[in-house]
Amino acid sequence: MKVTKIFSVPLMKQSLNANKVLAIACTLILCLMTVVTTYAGNLLGSSDSVDYTDAQTDFYSHLYVLASYNEMMGTSLSYEDFSSSEDTTVYDSVFSMMSEQSDELDLSCESFADSAEILASSEIGLDAYIENFEYVYALDSVQGCFTGNDLDASTMMTNMFEIMGISSDLMDTMSEMDTSSMLNQMYFTVMCLLPIILFIIFAGNELVVDQVDKGSMAYILSTPIKRSAVAITQMIYMIFTPLIMVGCGLLTKLAASAAFTGEANVAKNLALYGGMYLLAEAMASICYLASCIFNLSKHALTLGGGLNVWFFLCSLLGMFGSENMVSMGVGVEMLGNFNKMTIVGLFDVEALGTVGSGAVDYAFVPKLIILAAIAVICYIIGAVRFQKKDLPL
Repeated sequence: MKVTKIFSVPLMKQSLNANKVLAIACTLILCLMTVVTTYAGNLLGSSDSVDYTDAQTDFYSHLYVLASYNEMMGTSLSYEDFSSSEDTTVYDSVFSMMSEQSDELDLSCESFADSAEILASSEIGLDAYIENFEYVYALDSVQGCFTGNDLDASTMMTNMFEIMGISSDLMDTMSEMDTSSMLNQMYFTVMCLLPIILFIIFAGNELVVDQVDKGSMAYILSTPIKRSAVAITQMIYMIFTPLIMVGCGLLTKLAASAAFTGEANVAKNLALYGGMYLLAEAMASICYLASCIFNLSKHALTLGGGLNVWFFLCSLLGMFGSENMVSMGVGVEMLGNFNKMTIVGLFDVEALGTVGSGAVDYAFVPKLIILAAIAVICYIIGAVRFQKKDLPL
């Protein structure tokens, strides 16, 4: 009778069948989150990419000319009248006259209509721009009753925010914040990682210690399968199953990016998902080690599952101590210390996100090496320990 010492095909099939529902469910959740996050990132990117500054400046220049002309001539020209009137001769005359008097102005009915059309397509809407101009124009010629200083709309808004407890520095920080980068960080370290962690905890416990605890390991070892084959087969399962899950996430990400944006940065996504796989393997190896050390399932879950849950919670708390969260006023700087208590902090999403660009930040390299080392060491120790420990058979 041939003795299996390295790899057991029947045992692998058993592991696949025992955890296939969990694996499929976690993979589907991962892919769904990938599609939703990619779509949300595309919306944020498209809204950030449109700059209405030039159109607003041009539109306000036309409105200022009309308002000044109305004061001088006692007329009531307005954009509403302009847009509804079929005869714009008077507007042509006003814009031509003002343009001739100033070398900096180049006004016309066509440019007025074009700038209005651009602003109308924004999320703010044209009516809001017109109303805002009325405040700007009204305050432009007013002085403070006590200070005598010139009043303007921007200063008024700054003072209002300060009274509400919102500093101007915070407003500047929020306007300059890269929302796509923040969403990327949340996706890879929270939304995408959670289903993988759940699979790792439950599957890792199922592979070895649960069978020892229930007594089914005695049946497996009564067949021509050595302990070394059990350890290696289950190790291979824990190495390749998360790889397939992460691979499905990567393919979904590339497909969703191509569908929503028309392009996909393959190098960047390969780096990010590669880093996430190494993090997943470091966590999986810890569960595998605990499963090989203990004979009771509850003890293995306490160590392996408990550590991974701790790592995840620390990462979640540490996110609220990040520079972006603190700058927004919704984070606490001290919470950043939790990032030092989790191996998730070794998954440098920001640095990995520079792969494929002209300036790659290689700070992620030593961190990924540490994750790979954790995985290798825990897998080896777990396999050796399982072969040498006493089993209650």
